[in-house]
Amino acid sequence: MRTSIFYILLPALLFSSCFKEIDTVAQLKSTEEVFTSQHNISRNVTFFKIYPNTTQEVSNKSLGGWDMAFQSAEEGDNVLVNYTVSAKVIKTGTSNFSEVNKETVNTLFNSDEWKFNDPAYSNIKDSIGLKSWEDKEVYLVNRGSASLPEEAYYKIQFVSKTPESYTFKYAHVESTGEIEKTINRTSSLANVYFSFTENAVVEHEPNINEWDFYLAPYFGWFETLTAGEYSPYNMTGAMINNEGGVRIAQVFDGGIDYNSIDLTMAHSLTYTDWKGAIGSTWKKIPSTENPIYLMDTDKKYVIELDDGNYYKLRFLDYYLDGKQGFPSFEINAIK
Repeated sequence: MRTSIFYILLPALLFSSCFKEIDTVAQLKSTEEVFTSQHNISRNVTFFKIYPNTTQEVSNKSLGGWDMAFQSAEEGDNVLVNYTVSAKVIKTGTSNFSEVNKETVNTLFNSDEWKFNDPAYSNIKDSIGLKSWEDKEVYLVNRGSASLPEEAYYKIQFVSKTPESYTFKYAHVESTGEIEKTINRTSSLANVYFSFTENAVVEHEPNINEWDFYLAPYFGWFETLTAGEYSPYNMTGAMINNEGGVRIAQVFDGGIDYNSIDLTMAHSLTYTDWKGAIGSTWKKIPSTENPIYLMDTDKKYVIELDDGNYYKLRFLDYYLDGKQGFPSFEINAIK
């Protein structure tokens, strides 16, 4: 159970890292058998697929290309707003769509009831901002850091749902009209993504059986120095394809060497389908005295794929040619 020290969603800038990108020498890597992301994790969403002898990038997407994500392949009806750009939502207190306008934005702008989606908890219904959106209340959506100020606020309202589809209506907050859309579910995607700008479903993630994890920025719950207390923070990390059968065992015992993790140990571990099981815990937050991201060498992970094979993972670095945001990681098949 998470507890939070506050839940006031201030502008994302307040939670951005106060440390500038620095030009420094990357840490020495302990092995050459590593994969280094070629896309800055704070500006891209990059999907990866694990194979017995290698890990490959499947696709890369820039931020801000979607506004709503509808759960599709697996059982459930979760709907998310874009966590990679710190989007947030709030109930307006009315079911009258036409009543919600720019004045509503001004009234609710400083409210502490704005909610966001931490993707780490996106498979936990009570943790998502739109968990009750079927109540027919109108919600305001702040589209986050990727949108222009004049395009930042939209209103949405649930209309109906079937086992095969979702129907909702939406409009820019200053529009006098409304647009009704139906989103059809598909078994080939974990989520179907919709863009207000495009007024259409857009491509974001690969087919459900073509990726195992992604690296991305996200606005989520960061554990404070007080154990068990969490605060909203802009982070970068890894989310697993739990919908595609990926499971994780965390091996955080500093006394266990990465190279000693074998099949016997893998079979003895406890695995979770928690989407944020890898998350951002593999790097240490820098200090003002030493503003360099160091890897937490105690954090190791065993990955169980849907085909029954096991792999071990550790992160080795966060820099490429002296620039931060390019994780290097090692993944080895456990045989």
